[in-house]
Amino acid sequence: MSTDLRKELDWKSNVASPRGFISRAVEFLGCRLEKRRGRQALAELTADQLKDIGITPEEVSAEMGKSWFWSR
Repeated sequence: MSTDLRKELDWKSNVASPRGFISRAVEFLGCRLEKRRGRQALAELTADQLKDIGITPEEVSAEMGKSWFWSR
């Protein structure tokens, strides 16, 4: 059996198990919360700070628009 096929089968069996599902769900939520914190931090920056990092207020608005579920 090839290594790639073995990895795929291991991944599928891990996801199918309750423990695998829960760990992936926790990982997913953690990733989403990290993105939310990043977007909130970005929204709190002043115009001068945004200019320093090369981001426009319009880009911040667009990024905040991606977070419809976690909106304030």
